[in-house]
Amino acid sequence: MRSLGTFGAALREADPYAEKDSFDFCGEQFEVQGRIPPMLMLQLGAAASGKIEEMEGMAAIWEAMRCSLTAPERKQMEPDPETGGQTMVERTVDADAAEFQRFYKLAVASYVGLEELIRLAMALFEAQAGRPTGQQPALQAGPLPTSTSSNGSASVHPALQGMSPVDRVLAG
Repeated sequence: MRSLGTFGAALREADPYAEKDSFDFCGEQFEVQGRIPPMLMLQLGAAASGKIEEMEGMAAIWEAMRCSLTAPERKQMEPDPETGGQTMVERTVDADAAEFQRFYKLAVASYVGLEELIRLAMALFEAQAGRPTGQQPALQAGPLPTSTSSNGSASVHPALQGMSPVDRVLAG
């Protein structure tokens, strides 16, 4: 059997000094803490093109927001108290979901519509991918516009219809 190669071996390290993205939501500012796994982008594209069930697309949106607003577990060097700070030890700092929990509570309390949440998820995906499809409008109430080339299938949520299918995105 031939090997197709090695994949996923090198994880891109986040630059701790890089400027973080932020967004306003229901009058509060949120800072993007983590990264969205690229597989979620593929899952959402598959939902938009009707390749998988709509609920799987909604799950991808949920997970994208959770990943974006949760500070991931990380390693940190600090002085070793046992040596009086003469040596450094590596310590694991647990993931911190406080930003996501604040977002979740605000979204529920404000009864934010699905279309608005999808628009935010798409802005998060585009910011991470570095390929915005256009200038992001301010998040505001109201339905998302759909393109004329969208999949008009009744099984796809209207807010997902304006998305480009994965095969079209990958083709350039």
